Amino acid sequence: MNYSLTFLGTGGGRVVVFRQLRHSGGMWLHFNGINILIDPGPGSLIRMFERGLEPKDIDVFILSHRHLDHTSDINAVLESATESTKRKKDLLIAPEDSLKECDSVVLPYLKKGIKNIEYMKEGKEILYKDLKITGLIKHIHKGADTYGIKIEDRNKKFVYVPCGRFFDGMLEGYPEKSDIMVFNTTFTHPVPNVDHLAASDVKKMLLKLKPKKAVITHFSLQMLKAVPEKVAEVLTEETKIPVIAARDGLKIEF
Repeated sequence: MNYSLTFLGTGGGRVVVFRQLRHSGGMWLHFNGINILIDPGPGSLIRMFERGLEPKDIDVFILSHRHLDHTSDINAVLESATESTKRKKDLLIAPEDSLKECDSVVLPYLKKGIKNIEYMKEGKEILYKDLKITGLIKHIHKGADTYGIKIEDRNKKFVYVPCGRFFDGMLEGYPEKSDIMVFNTTFTHPVPNVDHLAASDVKKMLLKLKPKKAVITHFSLQMLKAVPEKVAEVLTEETKIPVIAARDGLKIEF
């Protein structure tokens, strides 16, 4: 059995993403024979080829929310993966506001290259082969419906905490003791009126949820200046949970 997560990019925040101080291609999750692309932001297609990954091998596409740094390459990847819709892919999952006809982040003709489109909702379970993909708690994230994501089979549980401002409900809205938990950790400390997690928020969640392993990613300029590896070291010391600072191209087996 093979379970791995490859970070096509680790950038977050306007300056880092749109000056490409870190790549921003999202994540490629390999779940025991099933390939899942999550949040393909700017450069995702290029980063796949750089890492020896093939878009045609993707089975499932997941968008946590509609913002550009999470969706801008979805059309380029779908065009490549489906050979302009000739080779249909199995499943696309996204919040409903990401796919509204009048304002869809996926172009209408490319939707024809997807066999099944499911809307992510809080508590909704989507079955795909041996996987169960669940929409978790809705985040506070201005301008975009955003949900946590759990992906599991009989052996492993992966949890993704995407962008959003921390609130206490997240401590109950996420499952405990996952095999790996990925946090979009944009800041070291909360920034007023900005809906993104900080390392201090992640600490609260780790102490409560106790995953076997955690990864921080989606770094702003503030986080890069603080050095993500040092932030991860402090989180590990304070929570006794192994915390990894993602880097572009990092592959983690779990």
